[in-house]
Amino acid sequence: MSEKFFNVIINMLNERQLSISSISRELKSEGYDQHRLIITGYLRALNDTGYLVEQEIPPSKVYSYNHRGQETDIYRILKNSLKDVDPEYMYPVAVYILTSLLNRPCFRYELSLVGITPKSSPYVRESRSERLKEFREDISRFDVPENDKAYEMNGHDAGVILHSSDVINGIMKNLLDLTGLKSRYHSTRITEY
Repeated sequence: MSEKFFNVIINMLNERQLSISSISRELKSEGYDQHRLIITGYLRALNDTGYLVEQEIPPSKVYSYNHRGQETDIYRILKNSLKDVDPEYMYPVAVYILTSLLNRPCFRYELSLVGITPKSSPYVRESRSERLKEFREDISRFDVPENDKAYEMNGHDAGVILHSSDVINGIMKNLLDLTGLKSRYHSTRITEY
């Protein structure tokens, strides 16, 4: 099974629980006509690896995305982390973080995975890079539509960088075990000793 198939399953179960029959029907509508036993085995494997939660609700089993499991997909992590960002900065912060991490412009499809719709912004511009075709072909996790626009930063803005730093800091705190490293006392600023 491909990463694209994996992403279809995860997106399908991200916000809801579905039975194997429902998943099979939805996969068929997406163009994946797999035998039910293959889908069942795949779902069980995703449950065993921590991506899905399996629940017995007689007469069937239902599956849902395990939000507390191995969340290593940058798009899902970023989507969850952008919820508290000022709406004016959400779009440029997403573009800034993605372009910084991926060392290339980000595509409209990638922004949709983060829950962002591109709009007019003084901080972001449409990319005119001559290498867009190459960047599009280098992405193997999913297919980027041929005519998909790409975006990049329009210079450096202190507000965008500050909001981006806060988001990245929050992601790091959530992903890393800082037990025994953080101060028990919450200070609003660091002072010199």
